[in-house]
Amino acid sequence: MEQDNKKTIEEQIEQQTEQKTQTQGEQPAAKKQKMILMGLLGAVVVILAGAYISVAVYYQSHFLPHTMIRGIECSNADPATVVSRLIQQSREYTLEITGRDAQGNPLTIGVVNAEDIDYTLDDKVEGAVDGTLSVQNEWLWFLCLFDNTSHPMDIYTPVAFDKEKLEVVLEQMNSLQARNMTEAQDAYISEYSKAVNGYEIMPEVLGSQLDMDAVRQAVETAIYDSDVTVDLADQGCYIEPKITADDQELLANLEKANRWIGTEITYDWNGSEVVVNAEQIQEWITFSKGVPVLDEEAVAAFVSGQASQYDTYGKRRNFMTTLGVELSLPSRTYGWLTDRDAETKELMDLIESGTSAEREPVYAIRAAVKGSNDIGSSYVEIDLSNQHLYLYQSGNIVLETDFVSGNMSNGNTTPDGVCGITYKTTNAVLRGRDYETPVNYWMPFNGNVGMHDATWRSEFGGDIYLTDGSHGCVNLPLDMAAAIYEYMSTGFPVICYYY
Repeated sequence: MEQDNKKTIEEQIEQQTEQKTQTQGEQPAAKKQKMILMGLLGAVVVILAGAYISVAVYYQSHFLPHTMIRGIECSNADPATVVSRLIQQSREYTLEITGRDAQGNPLTIGVVNAEDIDYTLDDKVEGAVDGTLSVQNEWLWFLCLFDNTSHPMDIYTPVAFDKEKLEVVLEQMNSLQARNMTEAQDAYISEYSKAVNGYEIMPEVLGSQLDMDAVRQAVETAIYDSDVTVDLADQGCYIEPKITADDQELLANLEKANRWIGTEITYDWNGSEVVVNAEQIQEWITFSKGVPVLDEEAVAAFVSGQASQYDTYGKRRNFMTTLGVELSLPSRTYGWLTDRDAETKELMDLIESGTSAEREPVYAIRAAVKGSNDIGSSYVEIDLSNQHLYLYQSGNIVLETDFVSGNMSNGNTTPDGVCGITYKTTNAVLRGRDYETPVNYWMPFNGNVGMHDATWRSEFGGDIYLTDGSHGCVNLPLDMAAAIYEYMSTGFPVICYYY
């Protein structure tokens, strides 16, 4: 049993020894094969690296694929070839000048050809091309294998041309001749239009007038930059309107003028209707440098015209006396009298605020009733010839009395005419050059002439006034003065007359 186990162990040892011998015999062959593969891979790398470097070196003196310079295909071209192509291109150079017409529509003005202005590239073009080449990264040439798009490169190619010949070319272009240019017009506010019942903005006219100094500079710059087009409108060569239709100040002035025009005032001018509306107001509006101005003198003239027509103050009146005598009497201190200055200011304010209203004018003095016959049916009638007074109320005589008027013999005659009570007061003292007289009731109607009681008199009426009359006032019995006083108010009509 022990011999069997010993034999088995010896067999295992012998087998392991044999396997180890076989393995050691195989190692030199595998290692050799691996070294051959590594050598081949290294050779490929060297070849590829050499090719990559060779191509990069090539593109140190040539432009990369898909390179475009000023629209010229320059792929794989050397600088000399590019220069040659640029020179050829320069001989075919043209500059198209565009602009606009007076209405703003696009317009072709003309074309400048290279031969017309001796357009050439100067000697610095070679350096410019070399400089452009130097900025490309030749080590990235392989990227061009996967990108077929064009790659334009910036280049400044110095040019030269004859400016005097360019001036001749420009002068021959119709649109650049002064006689063919249309001046720009500013937007403005129109005259009053009945159709729109107001004002409108008339839009600006662009015009086609050019600043020729700006034109020359724009064209010369375009040529120096080798541009093929230049738009004079884009370059700001046109003399533009200073005020356009959307100008905020212009719009504000339009709003103001139309606000004024929108005013409508209906007057009750002493019983007559007078309408002030757009038709009238537009005659008072003028424009100074586009700003609406309301002519105060014209408004004042209008107010004065209406006042002259409808005011009764100072105008003679026909009057039928109680005894049936028809008289024409002067107006002393009675009637409708417009305060012209105050009403002018009121009307100006109403127009400027655009107010519509019904109103009376401002009156300095008012009469009892409206109309040309403004005395009405309530008044004091003083018959100076008969020295008798009648007090009418609503057409009826409510009181009558004799009186004593101004002394005819010494020139203190009571003046005739239509007057109005100025005011009334009691317990007044009347003073003159040679008198000082207290009275109980004082009712002035024509300056210092008025009605008052005369308690120093015992008789009234008759011919007393011819030699023993007053200083001009109407002397009344005390009870009559008191009764009349109760009916009086400021403006109450008083009619004095002789016949």
